[in-house]
Amino acid sequence: MIFRKLLPPEGGGGLRRWWQIRKSLFELNYSPFTKTNLNKDGEDDRDIITKGKPLTLFDFNRHDDLADAVAVTQRPTQGGWRISDDGVIHGYSKGSMSVVFNQFTRKGNEFVDDKVSQDAQNGEDRGESNMDEPEEDNGGDYDKDAPYIRWTGTIDTRIGPKSRARRSGFCAIRSPEFPGGVMIGNKYNALEITCRPDGRVYTVNLKVASYFPDDLYQGFISAEKEESLNDSKNDDGEFIKFVMPFREFVLTSAGLVREQQRELDGGIELEHIGFTQMDGKDGPFTFDLKMIRVVNYYDGVVIGEEHLSDDEYS
Repeated sequence: MIFRKLLPPEGGGGLRRWWQIRKSLFELNYSPFTKTNLNKDGEDDRDIITKGKPLTLFDFNRHDDLADAVAVTQRPTQGGWRISDDGVIHGYSKGSMSVVFNQFTRKGNEFVDDKVSQDAQNGEDRGESNMDEPEEDNGGDYDKDAPYIRWTGTIDTRIGPKSRARRSGFCAIRSPEFPGGVMIGNKYNALEITCRPDGRVYTVNLKVASYFPDDLYQGFISAEKEESLNDSKNDDGEFIKFVMPFREFVLTSAGLVREQQRELDGGIELEHIGFTQMDGKDGPFTFDLKMIRVVNYYDGVVIGEEHLSDDEYS
């Protein structure tokens, strides 16, 4: 059972996740940035630029990350993504998570055709979760953005008669853990999330190594967020890249904001990432997630990307 959790035959798992992160960190650390250290004003930006190019934590175009997402429909012991809602406190909210494929990603990932896929389609062990086959649009094409995670549900803020809670109304998903943690340190200053929100406010949860096990850093995103790298209003339903500086995350414990705050800057060891819908509004929600990276965000651009032109740094 432990071996299957670490190295599932269909892909993904803790061991592959550990290797992918360590490999990426090694390649980034020993692949020097080719730009000079002078910005357009002739000032030295060495401390910012040499911290590294973006590090991808989850990309559902990668086979192993996709396999971990499909594993949400299986037993939690499989080590995939996890889903929860306020049913744990006798509430009425209900959430589900699925993977949206198109015909190309189905053909390109062998595990889709094996028993794991069949179990997922049948909703085995998690009847509220499955894998979505997107319907063709008017042009006859499948979803060009697939594969990605689709998290949907309904928020109901009523407090159940058997509940001892003073408030209710939440759904949540959580990534698999990073074995040994992701040693971000002070090499990156922001989290980049490529997603398609629906206009509601979502909470982003970062669990980092700490002496206090209940500590959780939280930030917030919505379709109106100004820090997105493209149209933040998302009128066309496109995926948006949200950049969330670590310094803007708030330290919480057991659902409450800590009176004594500690900035999330330097020495970061990331254990897992999660998302919560708890904006206090009854009704349905839909949140599509495609990629998560840690980046260096400076002067409106992500360092190491094509956004940085030769004219800006010469």
